[in-house]
Parts: sequence; C-alpha cells; structure tokens
Amino acid sequence: MIIDKKTGQRYAGISGNSQPAFLSARRNIVRALVILVIIYAVVAGVFSVKFLPHSNGQPLRLEESSDYTEDPVQLPVIKPLSTKQEVIDLKNEEIRLAEQLLRDFPDNEESLVVMGNLCYRHGDVVKALEYWNKALQINPEQASVYKSIALLYMKKGQFDDAVTQFRKALEIQQGLPDVYVNIGHSLMMSGRPKEAIEALQKEIQISPDADFAYFLLGQAHLQQKEYQKAQEYYEAAIKINPRYSNAYYGLVSACAKLGDRDKANEYSESFKKLKSEERKHLKGRKIEYDDFVETQKSAAITYINVGRMYRENGKLAKAEELLKQAAGLDPGNVVCFLELATIYQIKKEPAKALQMYKKISEIQPEYPLSYLVIGILSAHLNRYDDSEEAFRKLITLAPKKSDGYRELARLYLKTGQNLPEAQSLAEKAVALEAIATNYFVLGWACYTNGDNAKALPAIKRAIQLDPDNQQYRLLYKQIQQRN
Repeated sequence: MIIDKKTGQRYAGISGNSQPAFLSARRNIVRALVILVIIYAVVAGVFSVKFLPHSNGQPLRLEESSDYTEDPVQLPVIKPLSTKQEVIDLKNEEIRLAEQLLRDFPDNEESLVVMGNLCYRHGDVVKALEYWNKALQINPEQASVYKSIALLYMKKGQFDDAVTQFRKALEIQQGLPDVYVNIGHSLMMSGRPKEAIEALQKEIQISPDADFAYFLLGQAHLQQKEYQKAQEYYEAAIKINPRYSNAYYGLVSACAKLGDRDKANEYSESFKKLKSEERKHLKGRKIEYDDFVETQKSAAITYINVGRMYRENGKLAKAEELLKQAAGLDPGNVVCFLELATIYQIKKEPAKALQMYKKISEIQPEYPLSYLVIGILSAHLNRYDDSEEAFRKLITLAPKKSDGYRELARLYLKTGQNLPEAQSLAEKAVALEAIATNYFVLGWACYTNGDNAKALPAIKRAIQLDPDNQQYRLLYKQIQQRN
C-alpha cells in the first residue's frame, strides 16, 4: 500500500508525483529549461556580437530587414479523446512510434528507455523491466532508469528491492528529485522506521517544502512512540499544505497520545471537514474523462521524447513533425514548445522560435527566463517595442536578478534611445551581479554617454573577469582612443 502525497490516504500505487523518469512532466520541464538556458546563451552571444558600438561611440544601427518574415508555425488542433476506441488507437500509435524509433536507433539506450516507459504505462511491467535493463547494459550510468525500476518495485510492493534501486540511482546522481522521500516511504513500508527517518531528513534538507516527507516523518515518529516529534512534523506538513487531510488525522492520534484532548478534538473537526469536501469532489469527478485527458497528455510526452531523439540525431523535419503533434495532443505542455524553439534556432528561423517562446509565456506567464529570450529575439528581429516590453516584464518578475536591467540597457544602447537610463540600468545590473557581461554593458553605456571616467574602470573589470573576450578588448581600445 502507498500513501497519497497530498491527502495521506493509502492506496495501491506509486507515491507522490513519482513515475518513470521519461514519463515525468517535472523532469521533462527541468530538462527543457536547461535547453532554454543554453538557447539564451547562444542568442545573447549573437546579440552582443552584432550590437557593439562604432568607434565614434554611436550605437550600431541595423537596417530594417525583411529577412525574418517567416510564415507562422501552424500547429495541429487535436480533439480531446472521447471514446475507449480512440484511447486504444492512440496507444497503438505510440507503440508504432516507439518501434520505429528502435528500428532507426537500435543501439541507442534512449530508444530502449522510451519503449520501457511506454510498456510500463500500458501495464506490461515485465516488458518494461526488460527494456530498461537492456538500456542499462548499453549505459549503466543512467540514474533515471534505476529510479524508474525502483518505482516499479514500489508499485509491486517489493520495497527492499526498491530501496536498492533508489540507492543505485543516488550513486550516479545525488540530487535526483523525490528519491530520498521514496526511500523513506519504502523503508517505512518494510517496517524500518529508524532508517526511514534518516532518509526523510535528507529529503527535507533538499526540498524544505516537501509536505509528503514531513507527513511521513510524523508517521515514522508516531510508530516510534515519539509523539511530540510526530506532532511537530504533522504540523509542518499542514503549514505547507493546509488541506492535507491525513496529516490532521495524524495530529489527532499524536495529540491524544500526549493527553491534549482539546487539540485532538480541534484537529479531528478539521479532518472531518476536509474528508467531507474530498468525498464531494470525488463524487462529482468524471473519472473516465479524466483518464482520457491523462492518456492524451502521456502520449504527448512520448511524442516529445521521440521527437527529441530525432532532433539530437539531426533529423529535424521528423522531429518537428512529432513535436507539433505533441503540441496538438497537449497544448499546455511547455516542453514541446521549447523543443520546437530549439529546432527553429538550429534552422536559423528566429521568428518561429520567438512564436514558440510567446506560447511558453502564455502557458507560464510568471516564468522569467522566457521573457529574457523573447526580449533578445525580438531585438534581433528589430521588434524593439516588443523587446522593451519583454525586458520590463522580466524586471518585474525578477527584480533581484541582473538580466532584465542589463538587456534593457543593451537594447537602449543599440537603438540610441534613453541613453542616460541605459547607464542607470547597467549600474543596477552591476550592483546586483558583479559579472563580466554586466561590467561590459556598463562600460559601453558610460562610453556612449561620454562618461569616460566611469567607462574605463568598468571595461577593465570586465576584461579582468573574462580576459579572452575580444568584444571587451575592442571596447577598451575604443575608450583609450577617445581618451
């Protein structure tokens, strides 16, 4: 039996958000955000190279260009699944897709992992293990695959085996998400609460907001008859998640054991109220519809993973086709748009890449990094108003980070507008993060505003921090020539 991460309710399945790694939306998003950071670095590099000042200190102005009038990306609109036959057809299509991937890349461990994940999701755990183990034979340094095998063992109730596999994953990758909490959970289910406490303590050090870990710590201390500690951990869980119904139930037990009847009664009333609300929610839930939606979202992840493999192997047209299909299956999945943006960057189609980042900003409007790339790409496309708007949004979302201030200053320097403000923005960027690129923009801003006394030490500092950067040395030479 497993305990639900949010309610603490016991059920047969895998705990929390855990699932095989290539099916995990969280892991895909993290991986995609790494891609976004890399793309930002590439785009920012292009931006910096193109928009250095002339030797007379004036901004470099590009001619308005029509080179970037690419046709907009047409994404498919796929109707939600509505019948069991449509579910069967989609799953069969996934299998065909994974089989073709294996034919195209028979010696690539990623192909085997994709097929293993698909077998797992379709209920064939024997085949899933077979494919995962083949993948490990090719490349044994795959922490995510050990984690997937461990989760499979948890689902089967083989908790000692699960702990072994989780620990193999940690030997390869210490910071793998949710591993310590699942080790702790497995140890508790094996009747080893003392060992579970040790693992769960590591989880909350890594993830201080891991409400499920705090709940399990409460359970473990309750089993150890350490009722005061149990109460403290249950209360920590509900502080993070005030609707954690089974944490309230744990508090009823802990407070009763401590002789605090008033607290026990108070928590009991909260538990009953939350449970009543949960029953009403479940009663009105259309389970079949929800299952259809989840099937479609999971299929989108399969298309993303297969598309990524084709992209990484240079088959861009095939990758683009699959990723567009993923976007149609799950229009709310940012990963497919990040992957598509990567393809358009490789193909030197910045307007299409920009369209993808705007999609991402619509899905995750509070995520700062997408506005950074939107601003840089917009400036690259001479869409200066859009660029300014994006950088100002970035400053609003991340006022303690230097990126928005620096890039807005760079934009003003490029266009020759708001030059005094450009210098103020660059000074703010340096105050927040004393890094080479910020000093470079500050030197440029001071130079453009005729403030050579400040320009020279700024560019010298940039060169000290990044001595091999030719852009910085060029600006330094220009400032010296003016002096």
